Amino acid sequence: MAKTESSVETMADGDSKWAAEKEVAAAQTALLDNKWGVCAVHLNKALQATAAK
Repeated sequence: MAKTESSVETMADGDSKWAAEKEVAAAQTALLDNKWGVCAVHLNKALQATAAK
């Protein structure tokens, strides 16, 4: 989670960063709700957005 968050923080501002931040927030919510699979899906989407910078 921390690695993904730091990757998102270093992204240039724009639509990709906004989408990645949204996915990280969704992952955090899923983590707090003990929904591990959902959390993993959102983290993967956030990482894909950082790769698409």
